[in-house]
Amino acid sequence: MNSSSSNNDTAAATAGALVAQSQAFAAIVDQLGKSTLAVRGRRHAIASGVVWREDIVVTAAHVFRRTPAAVTLVDGEGKSIEATLVGIDSSTDLAVFRIVGENALPPVAIGDAAGVRAGHLAIAVGRSADGDAIASAGLVNRASGPWQTWLGGAVDRLIRLDGGVYEGLSGAPVADASGAVIGIATSALSRHYGIVVPASTVSRVVDALVSGGHVARPWLGIGAQPVPLPQGGGTGLLISALAPGGPAERAGLLIGDIVAGVAGQAAADLRALRAALAAFVGKTAPLSILRGGEAKELQVEVGERPAERRCC
Repeated sequence: MNSSSSNNDTAAATAGALVAQSQAFAAIVDQLGKSTLAVRGRRHAIASGVVWREDIVVTAAHVFRRTPAAVTLVDGEGKSIEATLVGIDSSTDLAVFRIVGENALPPVAIGDAAGVRAGHLAIAVGRSADGDAIASAGLVNRASGPWQTWLGGAVDRLIRLDGGVYEGLSGAPVADASGAVIGIATSALSRHYGIVVPASTVSRVVDALVSGGHVARPWLGIGAQPVPLPQGGGTGLLISALAPGGPAERAGLLIGDIVAGVAGQAAADLRALRAALAAFVGKTAPLSILRGGEAKELQVEVGERPAERRCC
């Protein structure tokens, strides 16, 4: 075989592989498109929404100035579908609506974002205002552990894209190379990068909004600041204020106490404290504290943070 023939064979094989990859991407877009809708937001803003469960659509909350009681969705055939508000969680930029009437669409296949790594492929699929499919593919720029948004929302995993989110793709499902949905795209949680709210966080928020209309946030009723723990034991939170009648005061916590941890989880700062308390809203949590240098454990019934309060 001469070199010219060998080069031709290599070029043909490369072209064949690219065509196969292109067809695979298009197949993912087609599949996700069956569960994807356009969402009309404030003024001329358009977002995408995805059927997360039967009759339940998830989209990005930030596209609405004030989230309406009802929205018009547009499917792949350009048909308008009405949906009513279930609830919003601005801290994770998620809004949940319920489809009205006999307009069933298939839910997406939800995957697991726990194994997502930097360099993995991410494909976002949405719809234009007319119902045409729109898509964007890129790489995961960064993937790491749990984090808290600038509005205090607890997100199970940081998944950052290698660029922004194109117009119309906030609220869109983001799939991995297999077509499984790893989360929801949003442009509102980072100034410079698109963020994927992982599927586990989306499902948790949907559960809370469907069952109670809002996401409960933990509240102790304290003001606190980080201080070093003795003997190189890390950092704790020195209580500097107590809300009258709040959970902490009722449990016997005092100004000057240092909160070291909750149920074995360290409380090095307010974010860590909120994360540790998240599973205890309406329940009793064991708090490890230092009082006058002596270690103690107190049982605190964790309250739900009032809407007007931002602290712990």
